Amino acid sequence: MLRKFKKDIQKAIETYQRPAGKYFISHSYRDAEVRERLLKQLPAGMIPFIFPPITVNPQDFVSNHLIEAILSCDGLIYLKGGSSAQSFWVAFERDFAIRNGMPVFAADPTTLVIERDLSDPLDLAVYASYYRKDLEKVINISRFLEEKRSFDFWLDYRDLKINSTEWQSEVDNSIADRIDRGGYLLVFWSKLGANSGMIKHEIMQALEHANKGAPRVLFALLDSHPLPEYLQNYQEAPVQLFGDTERPESHRLDDLIVRLYWLIYRNRYENQL
Repeated sequence: MLRKFKKDIQKAIETYQRPAGKYFISHSYRDAEVRERLLKQLPAGMIPFIFPPITVNPQDFVSNHLIEAILSCDGLIYLKGGSSAQSFWVAFERDFAIRNGMPVFAADPTTLVIERDLSDPLDLAVYASYYRKDLEKVINISRFLEEKRSFDFWLDYRDLKINSTEWQSEVDNSIADRIDRGGYLLVFWSKLGANSGMIKHEIMQALEHANKGAPRVLFALLDSHPLPEYLQNYQEAPVQLFGDTERPESHRLDDLIVRLYWLIYRNRYENQL
């Protein structure tokens, strides 16, 4: 009787820890072999869902379809290590599921052991550096990222205290706050702002505050104007936001979103990647 009771308790614990249902399998397609091994060893009741490669309308966002697919599932399992650990999309998928209160599990690529991930959502802190004549574009982009993708932007036109006589120190402190929280200075780069002394100051502030850690500056290119020579070999590759014959603007914006998710995730768990 006691043995059966203990067995029932253990089963109840395992069911709570790994509730039955449909699970989104978050992974890099380069880890297909590991994924297939995982699918063969999933616990009973955990039904896998693999998001297929899709083609979307140029005006649409790939991330919209991905979000719909995740929300149609009961939970998410992501692969640790390998190409999946370096995947921008895996970082986005994992955090979206956590942020929405879904049960999330991490699968070890070697042992295939599945463990519950009880981490908190990422703090998506971003300071926007831009030239005044690009403000309309910056507002449209930042509004979408805040309202639809959970980012927390600091924008001087909105957040700077108008009557502040110490506006310079407020700007510098806001850059430091975003970096201290694991976030980034996002530079909206354009031909119009290429010679902006304020943008250069903000970049230098971010680089100095990061000190010997990984630089916390990411360039989002609003047009094809090249970065200045002193930034050509910058550690983080810039993200193109303007559409071209290869990919439309909506898909480029998705690139920025998932890149920031991954970079901020990397900053939090740098020793685990």
